[in-house]
Amino acid sequence: MHIDSYFSISNSDLDDAEYVIFGIPYDATQSFKPGSRFAPNAVREASWNLESYSTYFDFDLSLVKTCDAGNVNCDGSFEDIVKKVGKFTAKIDAFPIAVGGEHTVSFAASQNFDNVCYVVFDAHFDLRDEFDGIKYNHACTIRRVLESGRDVVILGVRSGTREEKDFARDKGIKWLYSWEYTVEEALNLVKSYERIYLSLDMDVFDPSFAPGVSTPEPLGLNPFDFLHFVEKIAGRLVGFDICEIVPDPCKITQTLAAKLIFEVIAARAAREKNK
Repeated sequence: MHIDSYFSISNSDLDDAEYVIFGIPYDATQSFKPGSRFAPNAVREASWNLESYSTYFDFDLSLVKTCDAGNVNCDGSFEDIVKKVGKFTAKIDAFPIAVGGEHTVSFAASQNFDNVCYVVFDAHFDLRDEFDGIKYNHACTIRRVLESGRDVVILGVRSGTREEKDFARDKGIKWLYSWEYTVEEALNLVKSYERIYLSLDMDVFDPSFAPGVSTPEPLGLNPFDFLHFVEKIAGRLVGFDICEIVPDPCKITQTLAAKLIFEVIAARAAREKNK
């Protein structure tokens, strides 16, 4: 089987692409299991094991123009990386898909979107003001996004401090715990938003589905919980990132990540085709 260093569905240059995939290999603040800086390339490799045809959405991804734009250079401070990502995403006229990296990269990847609801699947609240003395920390990502002026919805959460929960309640953040999650309830939380930026922290899934994450948390969601949600809101999606993958030796987590990237594209493209 042929395996190359780019996503298997990449078939377009940057200027003509409808979908642009790019990596942000940054994991400087990961506090438990490091290694998500290796994820973009591991997910690329895993993509070669997957068919371009989505049986779920009955759509062949070869019919859309997708560009793998490579990785953002993550030398320098996180503020430097935010500027690099912002400059890159500002110049593309396509649906962006960022592959982390730790969850802080979501702040960078989502920065150029106005009038959106930031919807995040995450096992953790990630609402600390700082962690380990750092404000741009994986445990602070959603708080930094909130400070940028966006409404926030957190789905699948099951870990955090009491202070974080109180902060979320005080700020009007909507969330669903993993044990109460249903697609219907999730859709109800976002029904008033016409534009959605979607972030997927892979630790939202139970570790039995995604063992290769930085901070695994038991009692998580099933990947179909995510897929069924995407199916319903695909027409409102404006951007997507997937984060916190620490490649595992059996290639389980990176293969699931690649599959979900494929299905997000298929969900949007199939909907456009059937309009």
